[in-house]
Amino acid sequence: MEAKAAPRIKTSQRRIQYKSSAWCVHEFEVWSGELVCRVAALRMKDSLLLWIGGNAKPALVEVAAGVPMPPSNGSARAGLATALISGDGVAVTLARRLSATLVRPVYVCCGATFDRFTAPLVERGLIAEIKSRPECF
Repeated sequence: MEAKAAPRIKTSQRRIQYKSSAWCVHEFEVWSGELVCRVAALRMKDSLLLWIGGNAKPALVEVAAGVPMPPSNGSARAGLATALISGDGVAVTLARRLSATLVRPVYVCCGATFDRFTAPLVERGLIAEIKSRPECF
């Protein structure tokens, strides 16, 4: 039997076009006399990941996912949320409210626990930042 030569393999002549990232990262801090928390928002094509951390080293205390409800006849916007890690704390409330407001899925990760005094400060800080920089959310 006669030995055949291996076929010549050519590399592709296609041109690769690079695109800029569709993700947007925005970091800010919420202050009320002193630092309340640090926030990082990762805006993706169809969703938002929000990391809310405290003053200490990073930790993962709560994770919640929120999705907007489909619009129904004449009803106000609403959202549904569930806790993925830990209990029903600030993360679930924020995920539900933000998903209804932004009309996209929202994942909220809290690295700190917020009490009844600091939770409203965090919400007000988020609202102010969303209004001032809507392209990041």
